[in-house]
Amino acid sequence: MSQDFQHRTLRVGGIETHYLEAGEGPDLVLLHGGEYGASAEATWGPTIGKLAETFRVVSPDMLGYGRTAKIYSFSDPSGFRMTHLAQLMEVVGVGEAFFAGNSAGGGTLLRSAVRNPSPLKMKKMVTICGNAGVFKSESQADLEEYTPSMENMRKLLKLLFHDEKWLTPECVEARYADSIAPGAWEALSAARLKRPGLERGSTIEAFVRGLSGVEVPLLIMSCDHDPLNQPDWDERLQRIVPGSRVYRFRDSAHEPQIEERDTFVEVVADFLLS
Repeated sequence: MSQDFQHRTLRVGGIETHYLEAGEGPDLVLLHGGEYGASAEATWGPTIGKLAETFRVVSPDMLGYGRTAKIYSFSDPSGFRMTHLAQLMEVVGVGEAFFAGNSAGGGTLLRSAVRNPSPLKMKKMVTICGNAGVFKSESQADLEEYTPSMENMRKLLKLLFHDEKWLTPECVEARYADSIAPGAWEALSAARLKRPGLERGSTIEAFVRGLSGVEVPLLIMSCDHDPLNQPDWDERLQRIVPGSRVYRFRDSAHEPQIEERDTFVEVVADFLLS
């Protein structure tokens, strides 16, 4: 993997925070997925160089991931994460910007967009195979119930990539190493803990109602071979969010920014800059 970016680490609100940065131009913030072993570099490393030809790219390791501190908020998980991201943007000089998020990163953008005010100052947003769990498939459980081992990491990655050429030993080893970093498994597994009697359905209904009032221009990116989302999730989300657009990749599973990189970059740049 070529290093088309700079690694940077600083303290944001007292929290050690790592991010990748590259390029010049309009600010584009890239958020990674939420699977075990995810990070800015794993999700976006192969793509940042192409995007940096047009944009100033900032891609953080979110709380609990990569080289950022392994912290989780039980009282407001998504709100705490978004506030931390907003503080990072202020520190690195990103004002109103373009945002793109893969999987859980896309869900984070949607969750920010329904809040008033939105923690993230978004000109436009792109969600790639991410809908905050509203339209997830039963295969999502296979992703969430990961027990650390090289074999299980390979099984996890088979859910993300359509073509097994991307499942190189180096990729599996790197993701596995990130998944067993001190505190990483615990921080990510904390999201699965639910208090007895918690009704998730009402929370989803309120979130979907909020999506119908989103005014930030949205591009929904989906994939023909995605096992983690329901087959028609993109069209259903499009019907909920006014004025949103859909682009579907034909040769990817859950990571089109890697599997169909050049097409991805072209479509995203066209949407953001048009």
